[in-house]
Amino acid sequence: MEQDEEQAPVSDAASAPTRRRDYKTCLAMVVVIACVVCVPAVGGELWGRDVWRWAGVSWPGGVYSFAVLMGLSVPGLLLLLFAALTSLDWQRHAVRSFAWAGAAFGGFIVLIAIGGAVVDTWPFGGGRRGGPGGTDTSRQYPSLWAAGLGATVVGILVLTVLILMSEKKRRLSHN
Repeated sequence: MEQDEEQAPVSDAASAPTRRRDYKTCLAMVVVIACVVCVPAVGGELWGRDVWRWAGVSWPGGVYSFAVLMGLSVPGLLLLLFAALTSLDWQRHAVRSFAWAGAAFGGFIVLIAIGGAVVDTWPFGGGRRGGPGGTDTSRQYPSLWAAGLGATVVGILVLTVLILMSEKKRRLSHN
């Protein structure tokens, strides 16, 4: 019996690059998760208190308006990160992809810095037995975490409405 086409034997060597890529992806995800969890926790101790002291003295409107600004910036930074990572096309547009990767990295660093400051506002835990919980910042400004969280939720809602309106307008213009 003759075969019309010869098939190359499948070997383990052919699948080796895929395994190597999976290993690199896994390692990258571990690093990202470590940054997201560890850096804000350490940042709360290193720069969190200083950020809120600075905002209390220097920022117009004080710490609560700064918390609102930070809360509103989080959804925008997450959207920038998502847009940047989904726009990477190293094969066709290397320079543009490099710029998007730089934007994603910058947005990620700012999100991590915000996370470090936010940790210092959390009012739960951290107190001694019988003493108040939380940090010095959360005891001095007890509703600071709520102002930032509320601004983040409002920012998510506003961005969602803007994206839906933009998609609807785009669909109507194509029809």
